[in-house]
Amino acid sequence: MISFLMPVKNEAKYVKGALESIVCISTASIEVIVVDDGSDDGTPELVESLGYSSVRLFRTAGIGKAAAFSLAYEKAVGDYFILIAGDDCIVADVVQARVAPLRQVGVAEPAISLCKLKSFSDNEKYNGMILPKNKSLGLESGGCMAFNKAFGELAFPIPSVLANEDSWLVLHARFSHVIKYQVPLVGLLYRIHQNNSYQRGASFDVVNTQMWARQRAAFYFFEKHGSKLSDEQIRVLLFEFVVHVFRYMGSSVLLLLVPRVSFSLKLKALFHSGAYLYSVRERFYKFFSGR
Repeated sequence: MISFLMPVKNEAKYVKGALESIVCISTASIEVIVVDDGSDDGTPELVESLGYSSVRLFRTAGIGKAAAFSLAYEKAVGDYFILIAGDDCIVADVVQARVAPLRQVGVAEPAISLCKLKSFSDNEKYNGMILPKNKSLGLESGGCMAFNKAFGELAFPIPSVLANEDSWLVLHARFSHVIKYQVPLVGLLYRIHQNNSYQRGASFDVVNTQMWARQRAAFYFFEKHGSKLSDEQIRVLLFEFVVHVFRYMGSSVLLLLVPRVSFSLKLKALFHSGAYLYSVRERFYKFFSGR
């Protein structure tokens, strides 16, 4: 069975479309675990009214996005897992391609697959991007990741204090012993709008704070898994964190000098290290995204 994990909060405008994109899948046994995280706009009532037999709804008073994902994972009974937000849509025809490589792996071996996403938005600047731009790769993000039970047991629960699930899951994918498959097909339609948890088009100060909050994941990851990392992995993790420190401080030149860090990460950090460079990045958003 494939379990789709969907935390929602005040998604009455979009959640029907998100669920419809999943329940139409007829080529696999599926369940959708919806965790309503304290909505006050009728979201859980709408989910119930749809009457989908494959959807199970759980309500909380408001435990946060990371904890809601963890609760969804706890309640799921599947062998394979896909995360989805209540304002996005799954590409149903690609689900089997995302899961197929995972079926070839032993049950004790953590494994993931990465697909591409295509953005859609009322704002033309953010509409129609297929990420990443590299034609042979999927995107390292929670929504583009399908994973097996062994990876789930490794990565969950997600620390509830974290601002997002992406950073935590990607750290496990990069630094733990995980089998990784690339499925370079668009498997997720990602909606960009003003209520995304990570805001686009916001002021530099807002984005700077958002990006810094995501770095907490590195501390918790090292605390949990540091003893299993090689010396080289520890160095890479540390140097990448240093890049983010310099970025947050606005030290554009210093971040470029940090060793053992990919050029693409440095470039992204550079264009988020000051108001002017960030304005350039926003002006040419589609060019810079997904590289």
